[in-house]
Amino acid sequence: MNLREFFIEDRLEKFRTEAPCNLGESGIRNLDLDALAEYLDLDLRELGKLSLADSPNSGRKDLREEISKLYHNVSPDQVLVTTGTGEALFIAFHLFLQNGDLTSLFWPAFQALYEVPRSLGANLQKVNLLPRLENEELGFGKENLNKLFQNSPKLIVFNHPHNPTGIIAEEEDKKEVQRLSANFPNWILFDEHYRFLSEEEDLGWSGFGICENSISTGSITKCFGVMGLRIGWLIGPRDWIQKARSMKDYLTHTVSPISEFLTLKLLQNRKTLQSKIQETLKRNIRTFAHAARENKLPGIISFKEPRGGVVGFAKLQPSLESRKFADLLYEKAGVFVLPSADFETEGYIRLGFGETEERFRLGLARWSNLGSDEIALLNK
Repeated sequence: MNLREFFIEDRLEKFRTEAPCNLGESGIRNLDLDALAEYLDLDLRELGKLSLADSPNSGRKDLREEISKLYHNVSPDQVLVTTGTGEALFIAFHLFLQNGDLTSLFWPAFQALYEVPRSLGANLQKVNLLPRLENEELGFGKENLNKLFQNSPKLIVFNHPHNPTGIIAEEEDKKEVQRLSANFPNWILFDEHYRFLSEEEDLGWSGFGICENSISTGSITKCFGVMGLRIGWLIGPRDWIQKARSMKDYLTHTVSPISEFLTLKLLQNRKTLQSKIQETLKRNIRTFAHAARENKLPGIISFKEPRGGVVGFAKLQPSLESRKFADLLYEKAGVFVLPSADFETEGYIRLGFGETEERFRLGLARWSNLGSDEIALLNK
């Protein structure tokens, strides 16, 4: 099968750079280099001494050492530095899956998590999280976790904190995953892009190591407002990481030494910036949740605050079609959001809360001024 168009990225490419209030992105509003250097107490003249030769194919050793510290009992030779998590996922899916294999994942999902498996001929087992979201229940739930493991899938994709719902693995979820994985014969991929922005202290839980056949993907780009660095990573057993590195040689081969250098400095000094970002993120989420509860945001009927990550799913009035509503919101209020139709489901919009507080509040103010007559024009 062919890869279809990337619905989410198509809309992002169209609106993200021009939107007065960007709630469509799934990351923190991007920093400029001067601001990053100030946060990290970094002298940018150090860049002048940096060699522009290729980095090692696996990633520079000191960066892999720093990434390994984010996990329990992981050594640098279990780390592969990649061009974002997109490359990491692409490599993993191609190594694990063949035509007819079953892939199990939470639904709705970020398109890269199922489109690449689908293009390889894999069958998808979708575990729907929306009823749990609408009932405002915490965590993924025992029933959903058991569904994830049903029918012995060749690969389980465990995305947490979850995009787009913001659900995180609660303590009971972790215990249930451990129980279920004990006798699971195949592989589990823990996609953990938002570990730096979870309600848990410092770093969110990682599922890597919960069983022998587990791998993890991660990145700093969305959580720290440095999307342009394009740095991600794969964590896995040593032998498997060597296979992944060999496949990476056919793709990007190496990543930019400048990106690696800045990522290393960020990880070594992340906590101050991480704390500041978490505070802003929490305020934006609380502001939106309060406005939604007070019925000040036309079109929205319910919203459950995300427990981790940067994004959340807000439920629309039953009469509204998500793409038309997203278009109206941009045209009339300058607020860019993603329609749930881009997640191949209907009745919601995905919101990113990484915008600056000022732009966020001004955007919500313009949204609140939308008239009921304008909303009524969108009725199906």
